[in-house]
Amino acid sequence: MRLDIVDLGTKHGNAISEFLGKGRQYLTKPESLLPKNCVGYERPEGEEYRLIMEKKGFQFRVADLANDLEISLLPPAEVYLAWHFLEHVPNHDWARKLVIASLRNSKQVAWFRLPSFQQDEVTGEGVLRNHGMRFTWTNWTGHPTPWTVQDCIASITEWTSQHPGRSFELIVKPADRVRDMSDERVVPIGTPTNVNKYEPKYGPKPLSIKFSRPIIAAWEVIVRFK
Repeated sequence: MRLDIVDLGTKHGNAISEFLGKGRQYLTKPESLLPKNCVGYERPEGEEYRLIMEKKGFQFRVADLANDLEISLLPPAEVYLAWHFLEHVPNHDWARKLVIASLRNSKQVAWFRLPSFQQDEVTGEGVLRNHGMRFTWTNWTGHPTPWTVQDCIASITEWTSQHPGRSFELIVKPADRVRDMSDERVVPIGTPTNVNKYEPKYGPKPLSIKFSRPIIAAWEVIVRFK
């Protein structure tokens, strides 16, 4: 059976819905993408999402994607999505394997959306840390793998160098920005683990600081095969 979209770490299938609405611009061939031809993958304990997905008309599958056999069984599809997913896998080696599997199996587009773990002092978390702040997600137990843009590009380069016959365009661009300290995703460095938004009990924030150059909160890394 033909598959249009495979979404890794799907939860409610929001990445599929967003791509069906806005992502067609990245297709190299005009395709009619149908919900029934889209499948979301979740970990075995994510069975709770099945009914939500099926009500949207999507397929739903469970798999342990920190497992070589399960990764080898991932199917071909026009598009592969891994949005806010790679940071959840156990370590960098598994994230690398999933990037490579996405490239191997995608016919037109492999799209990775990454929360920013960049530590630079230009548009990365380093700017916040200079003011005693950090992003909420950089101290979550559910994020064992701080997967960066550079990690993603290194994995893409590894695979494409071994497949020189596949011509592609690489697109790297911001997906989300933080413009000032009032953003609830900015918290003091000493905030406890697994806090997902700021509360005054975690300490003061320098709210007068605004960023002349916004801090990048998430990145898009898109491989568009020609």
